[in-house]
Amino acid sequence: SHRQTLYLGLYTSPTSEPAEDATLSDLTEPNGNSYSRIALTDSDWTVSGDLATHVEKTFTATGPWGNVYGYFITTVETGTSGLLLAVEQFSNGPYNVQNNGDQIRITPKIRAA
Repeated sequence: SHRQTLYLGLYTSPTSEPAEDATLSDLTEPNGNSYSRIALTDSDWTVSGDLATHVEKTFTATGPWGNVYGYFITTVETGTSGLLLAVEQFSNGPYNVQNNGDQIRITPKIRAA
């Protein structure tokens, strides 16, 4: 069976890990400079036990995004009407994105609780 496409995004706030009950409207994403959510193709997930791992995705900026604190996975390509399925704060962040060509690479993972 085909699952719906999921989308990977970045957030610039909050600066600490979002609460368990956070929604998309609680997150602020980078604005402009070629930022957009990246589709996570169904066939690119590998499931082992309770862990689903996606192939690496790369966000490339064409200008400043500021401090990026983490990533999230959602059910919508844009806007805040979708479900927030997973949120991960960077353990070694934030990443300060300032220059054309700056990149953030993420290997999304979801563990079933």
